[in-house]
Amino acid sequence: QHLVLSESTGLTKEVLNPLLSNAGVLKDKGEQFVQAGKKYSVNEVYLVSHALLETGHGKSPLATGVEVGLNSSGNPVLVTSSNRNSLKNIKTVYNMYGIGAYDNCALSCGAARAYNEGWFTVNEAIIGGAQFVADSFFSRGQNTLYKMRWNPDNPGTYQYATDIGWAAKQISSIK
Repeated sequence: QHLVLSESTGLTKEVLNPLLSNAGVLKDKGEQFVQAGKKYSVNEVYLVSHALLETGHGKSPLATGVEVGLNSSGNPVLVTSSNRNSLKNIKTVYNMYGIGAYDNCALSCGAARAYNEGWFTVNEAIIGGAQFVADSFFSRGQNTLYKMRWNPDNPGTYQYATDIGWAAKQISSIK
């Protein structure tokens, strides 16, 4: 939980792809994790572990893509059979790290966040999510799983997840 995550490991897609062999839409996406790690100085193994946890090994609705459109107020909402005709700019969105997927509205809020971020492909969600982590947590000094979850310097604020086991759940995957 205390491994510093704010630097690229320099791993290659050849090392990461076997970790993703049974990971749904994340299969063979090692190159995107490598690009994200290098571009935003994020540990690639952590990114893989985080994505596997949040997407149910690449098989959750936010991983496989959900449709979102803009309502009459310009707000992104999930597309349903009853609202489809009233929405505009309908797009499929992806969210690999559960960003904005709050407990009370995980799918709809996570999908709306992905729409606002412009994550319209799996690759954009992998790379864009890494940018979010770097900008929103590492830039504050929250560069370990423990600090991201608990924020010991300012408890109760800027915590990545509400699940008390969030940090611990990623350790075996990272190892």
